[in-house]
Amino acid sequence: MLVDSDDPSSLRIITEAGLRLEFEKAFPYGPDDPHVVGVLMRAVGAHVRVEQQVLLLGTSEIPHFLRGLYEDFRGWAGDRTWHSLESELQLTALHDGQVHLRWELTHRPYDDARWTFSTTTRHGAGEDMRRLADAFDVLLDP
Repeated sequence: MLVDSDDPSSLRIITEAGLRLEFEKAFPYGPDDPHVVGVLMRAVGAHVRVEQQVLLLGTSEIPHFLRGLYEDFRGWAGDRTWHSLESELQLTALHDGQVHLRWELTHRPYDDARWTFSTTTRHGAGEDMRRLADAFDVLLDP
């Protein structure tokens, strides 16, 4: 897994299979809601391209979840789950010596065109998770 974050307004996670998970800080939700942040998430690969806006409550949501995984680098039983404000993005973490993050992106329009995309990335339990949390901190910094 490679984290690429040269531009502070975007972040890419590149999997071993070449799939790119791209995150772009799209907007603050609005002047009435400065604590809600929008992120455009894309999954781009040889046979897939999906994107969905994801609403986050506060700028430290994902980094806080990932930092907790880093702090428990020795492992945990079962899985740990986090989801965005409207559950468009759900992260499920399993630990077996490495951290397996299942990224599930769901599009829920008001008609019947609903879809869900998921992929799993593998990360080192220690510094890889810290770097990932730090990269999201930079992306979501106000």
